[in-house]
Amino acid sequence: MRLASLILCVALSLCVAAPVGLAAEPLPTLTTLTPKAIQSALDNETGWVSHATKDGVTVTRKDVPGLPVPAFKGVKDCALDGDLLFGLIADIGNQAGLTDLLAEAKVLWSDTTGRVHFYQVLASPVPFVSDRYWFLKAQNTWDVGGQDGHHKQTWDMLDPTLYPEAYASVQRRFSDAVITPLNHGSWEVLPLGPGKVRVIYRIVSHPGGSLSDSIAEAVTGQTLPDNILNFERVTRAKMGG
Repeated sequence: MRLASLILCVALSLCVAAPVGLAAEPLPTLTTLTPKAIQSALDNETGWVSHATKDGVTVTRKDVPGLPVPAFKGVKDCALDGDLLFGLIADIGNQAGLTDLLAEAKVLWSDTTGRVHFYQVLASPVPFVSDRYWFLKAQNTWDVGGQDGHHKQTWDMLDPTLYPEAYASVQRRFSDAVITPLNHGSWEVLPLGPGKVRVIYRIVSHPGGSLSDSIAEAVTGQTLPDNILNFERVTRAKMGG
């Protein structure tokens, strides 16, 4: 995710669980769309309109019927080792070391097909704004459709009660944090030639809590480029550049 993820709503996102013996509040339902329908909408190339640019990242957005906030997409062409880049994206359990904002990242389950269940906790850098957290399930796919160097990770929401001990631990240790009620997206790495890739980051998310839809929209749209730029920076450093 990203940061599968991961790593959205920089000013407000994080993952938390209910203390042992304390009943977890049900997550608000912000959409009736299935994860498959949401991913399909994110992959659909139609409907995207210009939103912003930052340090070579082009950001577009689109409204998706059935979702309370717009979806966003960031794209950047980079001179990077695509396999190394995607390795960092897929290594969800070690992503806390990539940014100071990510307080915790833990893989709860994974298998040999690239499926991963995990949670992440993001420390809010904004005073008086609570931390956020999410429980997600991701699918990492290398060499999509047999194309060498074309890699993709998708993520969707995961019911945290499937992992009651982890959920309780997060809520206990990050007692003021808010769980995100909407969080779906993908990373995609496309080869463009020797030593060059296109990075695509798609996301639709809502930070929850008392933050309005308009603030949620503004935060995601403004911070999305930073997620791409952070992975670019770390990949370049590992390449020795």
